Amino acid sequence: MPAANGLPPSKSGLRTNGSRFIKSPILPAAMLVLAQSLVSPAEPAALEKYRDIPWRHLETIAGMGPRNPGSPGYQKLKEYILQIGRQFADSVVEQPFTHRAPGREPLALTNIEMRFNGGGGPPVLIGAHYDTRPFADEEPDPALRAIPIPGVNDGGSGTAVLLALARLLHDRKPKQPVNLVFFDGEDYGAKGSAQYLLGSTHYARRLKKEDNNRWPRAVLVIDMVGDRDLQIYKEGHSVKSAPWLVNLVGRVARKNDAFPQFKKKTKYTLLDDHYPFILRGIPSVLLIDFDYPAWHTRADTLEQCSSESLFAVFSVVAGTLAELHAFD
Repeated sequence: MPAANGLPPSKSGLRTNGSRFIKSPILPAAMLVLAQSLVSPAEPAALEKYRDIPWRHLETIAGMGPRNPGSPGYQKLKEYILQIGRQFADSVVEQPFTHRAPGREPLALTNIEMRFNGGGGPPVLIGAHYDTRPFADEEPDPALRAIPIPGVNDGGSGTAVLLALARLLHDRKPKQPVNLVFFDGEDYGAKGSAQYLLGSTHYARRLKKEDNNRWPRAVLVIDMVGDRDLQIYKEGHSVKSAPWLVNLVGRVARKNDAFPQFKKKTKYTLLDDHYPFILRGIPSVLLIDFDYPAWHTRADTLEQCSSESLFAVFSVVAGTLAELHAFD
């Protein structure tokens, strides 16, 4: 059922066959030149010293327990993200907002943005949601469906990769702005409801108040990338929104056959935190492995994840930023 904000539910098993596009403030020709004017990507060997950092972050996050909004684990993770941001970013911006669902108490949520200034021009936005689902509605046992999920892969893995990227961007000093955005409220709603993608929708709506030159030139969203058997296929909305960026990610992954976890085929068309930006006409891509048996269950634990998967995604995103001239 379409949501009140015009978006159907996210990651609810609903797969769409089309999307609505708004004219982009970024000229396609300019993006094509950007994609073709490539520098050497960040090589895996140069990133080796970061290999264990995403996994250590994920272990820390897993130890916080469920991080559904308002829970003790949620508060701990917010403080952890802010701590890492204050250590490594040029600035950290909290974007609090309130979500009001019919018949429920107002829900206080917060997006967190780490800004790495670089030079001038619009930023590249790398995003992930840090909240976890308040209920395990895919559990086979009905008695467990009201319990919050651990959300180590779904909510934890993307957050861990972004936290590791914060260290990389501190060390490499980007030439162009890069923003790491931790979205809240992505996985809040019940299946079939309108209560999904809350943080990214709020962030994208706020862009209407900004000059187009300050909009992200591209958005890359990372979600559910810790699976031990990681297989990231091209996502349907991403291919329509930014085929040049989808292909660029693939080229980085396949260089020297370094990261076979990234597949050449398109498999799913999903609504995730990239979609509100697509509706604004901003080239946006989702990296996700949706073939995850523990999705929205109590089995979404650290044992289902691997450091190799996290490092593969970290490395490909770092290489993509290099190709986008964000750093050398």
